[in-house]
Amino acid sequence: MSGQKNVGAGESGHNSDSCLIFLPSHFFANNPMPVSTASPVQQFSQDEFGKVAYEVVGHSFDIHAALGKKFHESVYKGTLKEIVGNRAVNEFAITLSHGSFEKKLYVDLLVDSGCPFELKSVTKLNDVHVSQLIQYLMLLNVRHGKLINFGAEEVEHQFVNCHESTQHRQQFKVERVNWSVPHETTLFEQTVVALVKDWGTGLSRSVYEEACVHLFGSKESCEQMVATYWNGKPTGQQPVKMLDEGFAFEVTCKRTDLETYASHLHKLLDNTNLKSILWANIVSGTVRFRRIGK
Repeated sequence: MSGQKNVGAGESGHNSDSCLIFLPSHFFANNPMPVSTASPVQQFSQDEFGKVAYEVVGHSFDIHAALGKKFHESVYKGTLKEIVGNRAVNEFAITLSHGSFEKKLYVDLLVDSGCPFELKSVTKLNDVHVSQLIQYLMLLNVRHGKLINFGAEEVEHQFVNCHESTQHRQQFKVERVNWSVPHETTLFEQTVVALVKDWGTGLSRSVYEEACVHLFGSKESCEQMVATYWNGKPTGQQPVKMLDEGFAFEVTCKRTDLETYASHLHKLLDNTNLKSILWANIVSGTVRFRRIGK
């Protein structure tokens, strides 16, 4: 792994440290992000995208007027594709790969090879829907997209913009708290850092976590049950993701309340027979490693 030695585990005994990773331009030229699409994607300016979005939203109002709000989103998607015609692709595939791991994500509708639309049939759009579309924009390396919701009394639509470039997302610092250099912490850090170098920061927790589970063995070997205790007496079983015997791992993408989350991890550790929980928090510009326990 080129450059891996620059971001290895911190020295034993350090409570915290960090290093900023700015990979040289030739790294990106020779080692592009392993993100591929079903066909080439074009860049649209905000004005250009706005014109396409105006047309698509107009069709959406016509569809909603005819069909109402009770259909499954696949029906609205198929109808919109039928109206827009060959300019639109349903379920436009984005493939993420890293080592032996591969995952496909699908944009609901891509118009004119560069205008992504995410379609919903829900009571109201929320931040989860926005985050989902932002992730697609990041991976497509485009700046503008639109959410359209057919499930309300009237069509709900929302512009979503992405301001982080691929290169910016691949530049991050590594922070370490209570981090030492046994085999487990070194393996965990190297694996997560290599993954984020490939894909960049800013993606969803579930995507990083699914890749880590695969890279650390398999779903069957990583996702295990550990015994729980109350005052020393067994009370049940708790599912955790295991790196090695006694070592669980946790991947999050939290921007706030890190200490509160750490306190809950301590409580999990105190009431199981786990030795440590190795925690990676991945947000824009930072990958933070913290060991909970011994």
